[in-house]
Amino acid sequence: EGFGVAEAAAAHGVPVLELRAVSNPVGPRDRAAWRIGEALAALTDAVGKLAPVLESWKPHER
Repeated sequence: EGFGVAEAAAAHGVPVLELRAVSNPVGPRDRAAWRIGEALAALTDAVGKLAPVLESWKPHER
């Protein structure tokens, strides 16, 4: 999923960042055990902490 986005961004010289959260472990597909709400909450928390860093980010010259 993220690899294709990263490849496209690299091809066009655009920075990219992927944040991921784990909602279920590897193994049998037991959707009742998935913790999607908790994963989304973790992503929301991470974005809230990362946003100020990204807003002040200055790209370096190549």
